[in-house]
Amino acid sequence: MSYTKELETAISVAREAGAVIREAFTNRGKAATVDYKKENAADLVTVTDRAVEALVFSKLRAVFPDHKFIGEETVSATEDAKTQLTDAPTWVVDPVDGTTNFVHGFPFVAVAIGFVIEKVPVVGVVYNPILDELFHASAGQGAFLNNQPLPLMPPTPLPSLATALVATEYGSDRQDAILGPKFRALQKVVADPVRGVRSLGSAALNMCYVARGALDAYWEAGVHLWDVAAATIVVREAGGAVVNWKKPESSGTDVTKEVYDGLAREVVCVRATKNGVEEIAGIISTIREYLEAVSYPRD
Repeated sequence: MSYTKELETAISVAREAGAVIREAFTNRGKAATVDYKKENAADLVTVTDRAVEALVFSKLRAVFPDHKFIGEETVSATEDAKTQLTDAPTWVVDPVDGTTNFVHGFPFVAVAIGFVIEKVPVVGVVYNPILDELFHASAGQGAFLNNQPLPLMPPTPLPSLATALVATEYGSDRQDAILGPKFRALQKVVADPVRGVRSLGSAALNMCYVARGALDAYWEAGVHLWDVAAATIVVREAGGAVVNWKKPESSGTDVTKEVYDGLAREVVCVRATKNGVEEIAGIISTIREYLEAVSYPRD
């Protein structure tokens, strides 16, 4: 099935939203009023988040009035703060992924717009207006960065973590019960040894850089559906894999076809490799061995 209309609309809306983000980023002292009333000061919210989400939803609703909509700010404002994802056609939006980066002037900031059907992302647009990098993908049509096919270079082998540049994040929840498992996993990966570790401060951009081939793998716990929905289809259409921390009991040997539960608050992804699915599966298996369960409530 073609999703041309959805993709073209999402790209147009992302560019319009990106202009708002870029203007606010340039004038952060005026436009980025930080709300520190939230429980954790590390979880920053800006006026721009709310304005961009309202803009994106308004534009999408004008074209797709019968679709459902889920956004970070909308969910956060509800009493139970739960993501009501059904099988219906649904737009999932993170208006400013990388809010802390935005506040501090670190240029890894993006608007992420995903379109999901039967809980599976089929269209994704992730736009960093600061660096003018627009990633997009739709099911069966490939993935692109500024209209260049992804990955940008032919995939190279990835036999082990010893040659890998990976990414992870420690998140905004700084409780010992949350940080402990994350740091222990990171220590094991570094000691594997891995070539290097990066943190871009944006789940969507971490994933898109895996699709690009600039990162070999990325994992994180604590992400939300709106952080990963759009980027999931970008990684998959670029030949990579997006999976949960634990392998599903009913899954086959092809990790690129594992059913990914976007509500589980966790993600592991690996780029396309020269030697295909078996090599990707090997890296995912190694990472999974090091991961410990982290107690986040489901979205």
